[in-house]
Amino acid sequence: MAGVVSLLAACVAATAQEVSVVSVTAKPMEQTKAQAPGYDKIGDALYEVIYEYNVKTKATGQLSASSEGNVIKVQTGKAEMTEGEDDGVTDTYTTILQFGPGQARFLDYLAYRMDSLVFAGATDESLSKASKEVDRSAFYFDPVVFQNLPEGSLTVDDVLVPGTFSYSEDMALEWAFGDGQKEVCGYPCQEAKASYGGREWTVWFTPSVPANAGPWKLCGLPGLIMEAQDAEGIHHFTATSLRKAGCPIVRVQDAGRDKTQRDRFIQRKNAAGGNSLNNVPTESISTISVFKNDNGGTIKINGRVTVRMTNHTWIPLELK
Repeated sequence: MAGVVSLLAACVAATAQEVSVVSVTAKPMEQTKAQAPGYDKIGDALYEVIYEYNVKTKATGQLSASSEGNVIKVQTGKAEMTEGEDDGVTDTYTTILQFGPGQARFLDYLAYRMDSLVFAGATDESLSKASKEVDRSAFYFDPVVFQNLPEGSLTVDDVLVPGTFSYSEDMALEWAFGDGQKEVCGYPCQEAKASYGGREWTVWFTPSVPANAGPWKLCGLPGLIMEAQDAEGIHHFTATSLRKAGCPIVRVQDAGRDKTQRDRFIQRKNAAGGNSLNNVPTESISTISVFKNDNGGTIKINGRVTVRMTNHTWIPLELK
């Protein structure tokens, strides 16, 4: 089914058992600003869905970095496990989907919060604090996914050290409807399945919210996708709240962002094994800032690209 992100002018019917009632119309709510320095407005947002994104992985030990010749090497020490101890862990991210009459945007919640503060006219002190939270966060969802930008396509902005990149791809997924039904976040949902990026996905969407958007790149169903999980149970998105939007759908301006092809980018990112700092020529780096935290740390390159360094195995969303 072709996935074109559009909203129907209709009201959401909810039963007395549902936790919330949302009215979806084609008229966007009034938002604080149409534009702000450093941003391009993509479209108006009607509603926002917060998703908890869980990734099952393993603890691998402590990280260490060194410079060998003219490249940087990042190494992971072996985890010390006692007998009978399970080294399986779950990394939890907080992400958000904005959707409106034309487009949708999916990104890390801290990045969204930064955008919201800018559009709300927050103080420099508040913006600086929010920026530091972004830099120090180990579990941060780097890709920013725009659904139906341009029409019928996905546009993705992502990081591959020492730069930032953008690529577009067809957003049409071939969905097969299942018989399963369940309630997610108080909304009755139906089952659907599709293959993408080398993984088999099962999702739960609600026709009660007539927006064919969803988390990450999963979209194109006759209703909002509230939950999604791959067949191996590694990646799992679950909606935890649905609310009115407080910020338009925007795109951060980045003069240094390079255009690339989706397959080439995924291949390079997966080859780096999550540590995209590995084998970066030192001549491409002018400054490095290191932030440590309980889960490892982050490294900021050239004042603009942040590398997330955790002591957990990196499990890619897209295998191919």
